[in-house]
Amino acid sequence: MAHGGGASELSETYDVNVAKPANQLALGTAFVLAGQVVFVLCGYVLHFFLSRAVDPVAYGNYGLIINVLIWTEYALNNGMPWAVRKLLPTYPRVASGILRTGLKWQMVIGWVLYAATMRLAPWFAGVIGDSSLTFHLRLALTDILLMALYTFYRGALNGLRLFAAQGASLVAYALGKLGSSLLLVGLGYSLSGALVGNVLGSLVGWLAALALLRRGTRAMPGNAAATTAYPDEQCSGREMLAFALPMVWFTLAGTSLLNVGLVGVKAVVTDGSQVGYYSAANYLASAPTMMLVVFSVTLFPHLVASIASGDVPLTRTYIRSTLRSLALVLIPGIALVWGTSPQLMSLIYPSDYATAAPVLNLLIIMTGLYSLYMIFANAILAEGRVFLALSIPCAVVPVSLFSTWYLTEHFGPSGAAMAAVLSTGLAALASALYVLRRFAVRLDWISVARISIASLGIYALTRLYAARGALLVPYYLILGAVYLALLMGMREITWQDVRQWRADLSGAIAKWGVKA
Repeated sequence: MAHGGGASELSETYDVNVAKPANQLALGTAFVLAGQVVFVLCGYVLHFFLSRAVDPVAYGNYGLIINVLIWTEYALNNGMPWAVRKLLPTYPRVASGILRTGLKWQMVIGWVLYAATMRLAPWFAGVIGDSSLTFHLRLALTDILLMALYTFYRGALNGLRLFAAQGASLVAYALGKLGSSLLLVGLGYSLSGALVGNVLGSLVGWLAALALLRRGTRAMPGNAAATTAYPDEQCSGREMLAFALPMVWFTLAGTSLLNVGLVGVKAVVTDGSQVGYYSAANYLASAPTMMLVVFSVTLFPHLVASIASGDVPLTRTYIRSTLRSLALVLIPGIALVWGTSPQLMSLIYPSDYATAAPVLNLLIIMTGLYSLYMIFANAILAEGRVFLALSIPCAVVPVSLFSTWYLTEHFGPSGAAMAAVLSTGLAALASALYVLRRFAVRLDWISVARISIASLGIYALTRLYAARGALLVPYYLILGAVYLALLMGMREITWQDVRQWRADLSGAIAKWGVKA
């Protein structure tokens, strides 16, 4: 891909503050994480009302359909948008051409995916033994074209490192989906209303991301992303497709490790209520993935830039910093779920759903392993080794399918959860072995030990007393404060860290349109 002639004002946007790489990366992560938190909270509110508006069987069908839709749409989220995320930091001087070419091919992929899935919907409904779901599957699949637009512009915001705008677009999507779904379900449209609400949420998210992208690029030095014109052949569609198409298969293979369990339960378990209970536990466990994936999403463009410049020490710093940040959130999160899973199930769902608490305990481990896997996979992809990244989940998929069928046959829904832990663990291990050796990354085991000790502390408190109902929310906040105090007592986090982060946050907000 040619760079094009002339000076590049936009390249200023991609300057890496080498003196504070960990703080800069953490700041971008915080902006996107805030958007993901709102998204997850809106999802919890939606599932709180929906699980009470319909019976467990209908709720299980909703969970299954949404899971299939999400799995399908990951091809849109992680195909061409990932190519845009990779190419924008690498070739900032042809940003406008990358965006034009990427959007064209994103919509081509979207239309092909839409036509194929609409055609296959009756076949899939027959495979899981419920042909009555064909209509609702097709209704849900109408979301694909709008999601293609939304995910493309969200990917562009990420590639340009407009992280605050990226988080804001996710907030708009979440609120649009929640409001539309609650309105239509409240009007009596039940399952159909919830699925149409999901489509309307994508529409709101797309319009918000488009507006934020225009605003963000206008604020860049020289308005380069919006006005600098280069011939389209300098941002070859072939080069973008060469990265995007393997990414589609990589995503479908990788996310199948998360989604095959619910399909297996639907196909093997005859009790429809068990499908609903598993779907509830699966949602509670997988929803945090939307927050934890932030660590890999914000890591990716930084790694692309550092690898492109040949700065191996900086690359190593980014990976170590992201792994530590993930551990700070992930390990205590698992401890809290293990200690309060029945109460957590009862907080979001009707009381009979609490029987799925053991399944939730297994699935939250799956979430952690998958988040770890995605960090290492992003490092492989940032290096440009797409087929290596693709080979890992493809090798694990047969294990996932067989173990899901076998363990579900013998252990029911818990067996499906066991299979998910096994398959995501294998993917995380394989990718970690390559990345840690390739970039000579030494894990900070002292930090991991401190974080684990603090997490065990709050888990021990849940064994002494666990709040119920609405009191669970302030109870979590108190445990979070105890966890933070333990970390500061062990000097894993210092007041200087807090002050520095606050100063970086204030500075980034002050120049929101450029760096945030």
